[in-house]
Amino acid sequence: MIRHALLLALSAPLLPTATQAQASEAQAALWEQDLRLARLAERIMGANVCLCRQTMPLTGMILHSADQYGAPLPGAFAQGPVEVAQIVPGSSAASAGLRAGDALLAVDGTVIDEVEAAPGFPRRDAVFELVASNSGPIDLRYLRAGSILTATLQAPSGCRALVEVLADEDSTARSDGRVIQLSYGLVARLNDAGLAVVFAHELAHVVLEHRRRLSEAGVADGLARQFGRNRRLSRLAEIEADLLSVHLLANAGYDPAIAPQFWQSDAGRVLGSGLVRSRIYPGRNERAEQMEQEIAQYLSGYDQLSAAGHLIALRDQPFAD
Repeated sequence: MIRHALLLALSAPLLPTATQAQASEAQAALWEQDLRLARLAERIMGANVCLCRQTMPLTGMILHSADQYGAPLPGAFAQGPVEVAQIVPGSSAASAGLRAGDALLAVDGTVIDEVEAAPGFPRRDAVFELVASNSGPIDLRYLRAGSILTATLQAPSGCRALVEVLADEDSTARSDGRVIQLSYGLVARLNDAGLAVVFAHELAHVVLEHRRRLSEAGVADGLARQFGRNRRLSRLAEIEADLLSVHLLANAGYDPAIAPQFWQSDAGRVLGSGLVRSRIYPGRNERAEQMEQEIAQYLSGYDQLSAAGHLIALRDQPFAD
């Protein structure tokens, strides 16, 4: 699986030494949270692969590309435009011997230098598509310290989504059906249980294909989403995501009760009243109560994977007016 942090604000090789040191510290802190999210995301996405129509291999590679940055990072991308930023411990990429700093040369015979980025997107997104579209072993060719090496990844399958940490201090958590984005400020402030709850909610939007379903229902995006019919249908999508999230957590080995507990905690209060709070979300107490009811009805004493059939069936139904 590929994830990437947006580090535009952290590349400043021409700044004074003290500022460069501060930027390096900020970059290291961001990558620490990126790796933390990657490990948690692969756990939840892999455990719920049976619920997802779109799947991909979970490789454990965190990639970045030179065109993500306003200026090159010191010492980076000298071997090629797409590098391994980090490797999730215990992943198939780790088992195959890949390391941070390795430059990808080819994926399944497709040469990286010949891969074109879509307008407005970095090249790493196109490489993500190469890897995500693979349904078998993944053959990689890469460069390390001037030597060309090869590896074959036997990666497990998981739900398909590109997951990234944004380099800002906001409390953003969002998904568009393809990408799940969480702000550095949010990830760094949450403990592991809270981060799992927030990520599971965003993944639930992907699993339930809310972006497609809302678009087919004519729900406008942006500010118009906060009013009238748009608001009502968007709130239905948020409720569905809350309810499915407890099943996703349970399947990944978490106690699903951490979801309602989160919304009743100080962290949930801050998040619920902060930047991600809008008119389309139920109140945090209402969210907690609905999740508790879902757990009591469907997950109490349940010791098998939950298929969440009553919720999964909704993705083939239009939103009702």
